[in-house]
Amino acid sequence: MFGSIDGPEERGFERRQDGDAVCRKRHMKCDESKPTCGPCAKGSRNCTYANVLRLDTLEGAGSTTFASTSEQRAPAHQQHSRYKDATSRARQPAPQCRPVTPPRDDALEITGPRSSFSTSARHGNDGAPLRWFGLLVGDASDIDLDLPSLDMIPGNALAQRHQLQPGCVGVKDLPKPGPSSAAPAEGVALRNPPKPPQIPVLPPLQTSCGDSIANERHFWEAAEPIRLKDHEYDMFKRFVTDISLWIDLFDGLKHFSTLVPQLAIHNTGLMKAVLALGARHLSIRPLHRGESGPDRTAAVQYYHETLQYLQSAMRYASYKNSPELLATVLVLSTFEMIDGAGKEWERHLKGVFWIQRSRDINGESGGLEQAIWWAWLRQDVWAAFTERRRCFSFFKPTKQYQAMDMWDMACRVVYILAQAVNYSSDEEKQMGEADLPGRIERANTILAMLDEWKSSISIHFRPLPIQGATDRAFTPLWVHPPALGTSIQMHCMARILLLIHQPAPEGHRAYLSRDKHITQCIDTIGGIALELTDEASRLMSTQCLFAVGLYCTDETKRARIGELIREHSSHTGWPSNIDLAEELQLEWTTAG
Repeated sequence: MFGSIDGPEERGFERRQDGDAVCRKRHMKCDESKPTCGPCAKGSRNCTYANVLRLDTLEGAGSTTFASTSEQRAPAHQQHSRYKDATSRARQPAPQCRPVTPPRDDALEITGPRSSFSTSARHGNDGAPLRWFGLLVGDASDIDLDLPSLDMIPGNALAQRHQLQPGCVGVKDLPKPGPSSAAPAEGVALRNPPKPPQIPVLPPLQTSCGDSIANERHFWEAAEPIRLKDHEYDMFKRFVTDISLWIDLFDGLKHFSTLVPQLAIHNTGLMKAVLALGARHLSIRPLHRGESGPDRTAAVQYYHETLQYLQSAMRYASYKNSPELLATVLVLSTFEMIDGAGKEWERHLKGVFWIQRSRDINGESGGLEQAIWWAWLRQDVWAAFTERRRCFSFFKPTKQYQAMDMWDMACRVVYILAQAVNYSSDEEKQMGEADLPGRIERANTILAMLDEWKSSISIHFRPLPIQGATDRAFTPLWVHPPALGTSIQMHCMARILLLIHQPAPEGHRAYLSRDKHITQCIDTIGGIALELTDEASRLMSTQCLFAVGLYCTDETKRARIGELIREHSSHTGWPSNIDLAEELQLEWTTAG
């Protein structure tokens, strides 16, 4: 049976430390001496005991700066043609009288990732987006979120090619990036700055009784379509025609390649996130072979400009509960996955989880919300697997197979794989040492879920006839659409993880039987990988190949798996910061 899987805030993370702002940010012990504490005196730093509004106070009703509102959930978007009307009603707080709050001079403190976790059961609708934003800003490379314009960067090939003018996509009433004497380095990483950024607490809008907060939308939603600059069209197109399909892998309506670009045209923050992702991928895989793409610095600038936009737009309740924010969150998470942000990406995945949990978004929400949920879960599954941790999600789907289409079925295997990744995590392995029968039963339960999925999927998942020579290691398997082939690979990956990590009290005979099933799963994953041609499926196939490659013992198959991983990566540009084939080779060498 499944054990209780708690969210990250129930897993015993450290609580906030006392002391001044700098010591809290650096997780240092503070002696609280005034006017300057000991650690700050030694480091010649300014010591601040300012009256700040901490993010964890935003969960309850005690915050007077951010007024709480009651939400009325509207039906999710089911068709693109209904979007404009639906978004005007979705998640709008009920009209109410709101007192006018005078501006304050206080600063909103964005704390470090470890100190911003809460032990409460839920995050408020205001608090969750701000916590995620706090993690993002805390890991930004520039404290003031102030980077030079692209044309100010010396030797920037992109600027020289397009003769850029200062600034990028315009932002109404937002600070513009100013010139700087030093350009950010090519290797800028999204890491903790030396001190926490101070984000001003913005006052709520002055509304009268009866005014709907929906009227806020014109402050953050552009009335006229955003006009791209010449150098930005390639970035935008790369997202629409390529990267968006990574996110849309199991989404039949392809929200991120069809709906999200339309949202971005009228929302500067989402547009900048899209351009950041498109620019980063172009820097890895240029538009034309042999031509250098834009410098990574361009992508980092758009990333920071997205944070600048969020800094201002987060004050609007209608924005914090908008599909535009959710889409921006997922696009930024994908940027961090491609950019190789590592631990920062993992923390931000946790922040996305906070937002989804606070808004009751899950894999059965419908429309764009459902698409975002499954895309996020696929990212978290990979991050959790590589870190040997449990996934953040605790959602359990209830939809019956009889009511599913082929895309719902493909999504369901992501959930089952998440359970298998949980089972193989260090945490659950340690828990299983104290309850061996329970651990065996839990594996059997997940294996039964895999068997149910395999027996319930539609004919769309069956391999089609294919002509050609048999590969030296694997028999080619052609499944169309290719995304469904990827779901079969994920099914096999989940089965292997369970067979490897489930205790076998039956002894040697049980291990021999498992070895046969593991070999069959490896052959299936390799066979499907041979016939994949689209980037989205190849990206997921890369992950499955790496995972099962860890448990492959056949030398011929090992060599072919390494070749397939490199082939996939050369087409997708992922991962950008590591050679997974080399990682596998190192694992094989270490294992003997």
